[in-house]
Amino acid sequence: MTKTWKRPKKRHYEQAGSVVLDRVRLGQAPISLRKSRWIRIGLWGTLALAVAAGAVALWLAWDSRFYVYDAEVVGTRQLSPGALFEASGLEGLHILWARPGAVESELLETFPSLESVSVSCSLPSDCTISVVERRPRVLWDDQGELWWVDEEGAVFGVNDEGASSEGANEAAGRWVVSGPLPRGDDGNLDERVRVALTELWVSGRDLPTEFTYESDRGLSFTDRRGWRVIVGRGSGMDERLWALEGLTAHLESNGVTPAFVDVRFPQAPYYSRTLD
Repeated sequence: MTKTWKRPKKRHYEQAGSVVLDRVRLGQAPISLRKSRWIRIGLWGTLALAVAAGAVALWLAWDSRFYVYDAEVVGTRQLSPGALFEASGLEGLHILWARPGAVESELLETFPSLESVSVSCSLPSDCTISVVERRPRVLWDDQGELWWVDEEGAVFGVNDEGASSEGANEAAGRWVVSGPLPRGDDGNLDERVRVALTELWVSGRDLPTEFTYESDRGLSFTDRRGWRVIVGRGSGMDERLWALEGLTAHLESNGVTPAFVDVRFPQAPYYSRTLD
């Protein structure tokens, strides 16, 4: 029986080779010269930008002109500008690492006597610290421990770090209160006591500047006659002072010298000849 010889099937490969040869002509580059030129230009441009960025980064990192060694401090009255700058943490810091918000928070925490702080920085190394200090209105003596209290009831130490004692003593309109310092949940002066002091300030009456505070009776003072007057705390101070005037006139007309007068309840003020 005669065997028939068959040629191996290579038609698939021949066709594939034909396809490739049809796509790319002999003697022609796979990528056009124009496209290749633009690719090289792009690579060199990227490299140049990288080198330039590195040079700028090194310049910024090593040039001393971009490091903060001083700052303009404005708005201080009692605090020392030097103490504020030192506490800011800006000294020796690169300008790009300066975070004004963080500096403001740090200064407010370090100096409770500051009401507000604003910090701004710009190239090459210019920084400005603007502050508003609280104005002490009351000097509170809590068994020898002294505190300032401002009109908003904020409490801060007399010996606040960096504060000038001379500047503090020049605080106008300051009163002195002796006794346990009542604080609210926020650490500031108890709201009822703050309201009482504020109403006494704005009453326009000729009042002494020294007061005593007791946790059970509130505020009291000694008037020009030597009488102890208990006015308490909370709102309604003007009504109590009017009640005091009426009771005083009654006592003087009857020749009575009380040990103390209590007008915490203006509708029913009373007095006592003893301190009991």
